[in-house]
Amino acid sequence: MRSIRWRITAVTIAAILTSILALGGIGILTIGVESDRNAAEKMRLISENMQMGLNAYLDSLRQSVNMAIRIAHDSMDDPDMAYVGKSGTPEQVQRLDAAMKAHCAEVEHAFGSIANNTSGIVTYYYCINADYGSTEHGFFWSKQDDGQFVKREPLDSGDLDPKDLAHTTWYYSPLKAGSPVWVGPYTAYYLGERQVVSYVAPIYRQGFVVGVLGMDILFDTMIDQINSLKVYDTGFAFLMDRSGHTVFHPDMANGVESPTLDLSEDILKRRSTGDMLVRYTRDGRPWQLAFATLSDDHKVAVTAPVAEINASQRQLTLVILLVAAVILALFTVLTLLLMTALTKPLLHLTAASQKLVAGDYDVELNYDGKDEVGILTAAFRQMRDYLKLYIGELSSRAYTDAMTGVKNKGAFTAAVGKLDHAIQEGAQHEFGIIIFDCNDLKQINDSYGHNSGDIYLKTACRIICRTFAHSPVFRMGGDEFSVILQGVDYENRNALMDSFDREVDAHNAGVRECWERVNIAKGLAVFDGATDHSVGDVLNRADGLMYRDKDDYRNNRDSQGEP
Repeated sequence: MRSIRWRITAVTIAAILTSILALGGIGILTIGVESDRNAAEKMRLISENMQMGLNAYLDSLRQSVNMAIRIAHDSMDDPDMAYVGKSGTPEQVQRLDAAMKAHCAEVEHAFGSIANNTSGIVTYYYCINADYGSTEHGFFWSKQDDGQFVKREPLDSGDLDPKDLAHTTWYYSPLKAGSPVWVGPYTAYYLGERQVVSYVAPIYRQGFVVGVLGMDILFDTMIDQINSLKVYDTGFAFLMDRSGHTVFHPDMANGVESPTLDLSEDILKRRSTGDMLVRYTRDGRPWQLAFATLSDDHKVAVTAPVAEINASQRQLTLVILLVAAVILALFTVLTLLLMTALTKPLLHLTAASQKLVAGDYDVELNYDGKDEVGILTAAFRQMRDYLKLYIGELSSRAYTDAMTGVKNKGAFTAAVGKLDHAIQEGAQHEFGIIIFDCNDLKQINDSYGHNSGDIYLKTACRIICRTFAHSPVFRMGGDEFSVILQGVDYENRNALMDSFDREVDAHNAGVRECWERVNIAKGLAVFDGATDHSVGDVLNRADGLMYRDKDDYRNNRDSQGEP
C-alpha cells in the first residue's frame, strides 16, 4: 500500500542522503584534523628556522671559545706556571708572572685571530684568577662601531663581587659549574650596562683555576632576529629561559609586562614542541605556540592567533557549507511542495502535539481521515482528554488549599523556586512578599470550635484576595498566608497595605461574633538587589516584620486588659 507514510519516508530518505553527501561531514572533520596537524607542523618549522638562525651565532661563538680553550690548555707546559697563591715568594711570583705573561700573549694572539673570524661577537677576554698568585690580569678586547676590535683594560677578578651576580655571573657561573657554560642575558657593566649573552669557560692547571675565558654577543643581536620574524598576520616570536619564563617579548619593548603563558610544566620541560598542538589563551583569544631550544638552552617560541592559522580551513569549510546549503535549499523547496499536498494533516497534528507538550490541553484535533494520520490523530485526541482530566485534577490537589481554595504551601515553594532562578539569572528585580498571620485563631478554636476557626480563616482569606487581586495568594498552613507582589500590586504596595487595613476595619464594624471578626498581623518586605541573594532573604525580613506587628497587637491588647 502506497500510504502517506511511504511517500514521506521516500522524500525524507532522499533529502537525508543528499544532505549527508553534500555536507561531507566526514570531510569537514578530516579537514579540521589535517588543518591542526599542518598548523602544528608549520609552527614547528617556523620555530626551528628561527632556532637555526640564532644557533648560527651561538654555535659560532661556542666553537670559537672551545678553540681558545684548547689553545690555553696547550700553552701551559711551562713549569713556572705552577700555582703559588698568596704565599708565593717574590722569586716564585716573578717567574709565574713571566710565564703567565707569555701564556696570555699566546692565547691573546690566537684568540684574536679566532675572534676576527667569528661573526656577531662584541668582546673576547681572558680574566686571570687573582688568587692564583700572579699579578697578570689577562686581556680584554671589545668591538667598536666601525667593526674593529680595540684592546681595553683587562678585567681584574679581584674587583668582582660574587654577590653582584647581575654583573659578575659571567665569571662566577663557570667556576661554579666547573665547565664551559652559557650565561645571560645579563647586564655587562664593562659594555656600558648593555645586555649580553656569553659563553665562558674556566681554565684549570693541576686542579687550580687559572682564570675564565669567554666571548660575548649582544642580546640585541638575538632580539633583532626575533623581532624581524612575522608569523601569519599578527603573530610574533619571543624568547624564554630554561624554566619557561619570558626573557624577551614584543610587549616588553612597549613597557608592557609580557603575559604569563598558561602552559603545563611537562610542555615547558620539553626541548621542543615538535608536532604537538599547543594552544593557550591571550587577550581572550586562543593562540597557538611552538618552540625550539637554542644552543644556550633558551627557548625561541613563535605564536599566532588560531583564527589566522585556521583561516584557510574556515574558507574551505565555508565553501562546503555553501554547497550544502544550496543542495539543502533545493530539497527543502521540493519537500515543502510535496509536503504541502501530501502531509497537511500531519503538519496539523505535529503543531497540535507541540501545543500538548507545552500544556495546551484545549488544542483542536479534528482530522478524521482513514489513513495512518487519522488513526494517530484519534489516539492523540484520546490522550489529550485523559491528560487534561488527569493534570487538572492532579494540579488542583497538589497546589490548592482545600479549605480556602487559594494556593497552598507547595505552590508557594514552586513560585519561590522560579523567583530564585530568575534572581540567579539576573532577570528578576522587582517583587515583594507579604506574610499574614491570623491572630487569636487558637483561642477561637478552643472556645468556639474548629468550624468557627475555619470561618475566621476563610473570612481573612477573602479580604486578602480581594485587596491583592492581581497577586497570587498562598495559605502556608494553619493561620498563616502569604502574597507575592508583582506588577501593579508591587507598584501600589503601600496603598494596598493601607486599603487592607481599611477593609479589615470595615468588615469588623459590621459583625458581632468574635470568630467573624478578623485581626491579622502582617509584614511586607521588598527585594533589594544590592543586599538580597535569594527570596529567602526577603521572606525572613517579611516574617520578622509580621512578628513585630503581632507583638504590637499582643502588647496593645494586654495593656487594655482584653482577654
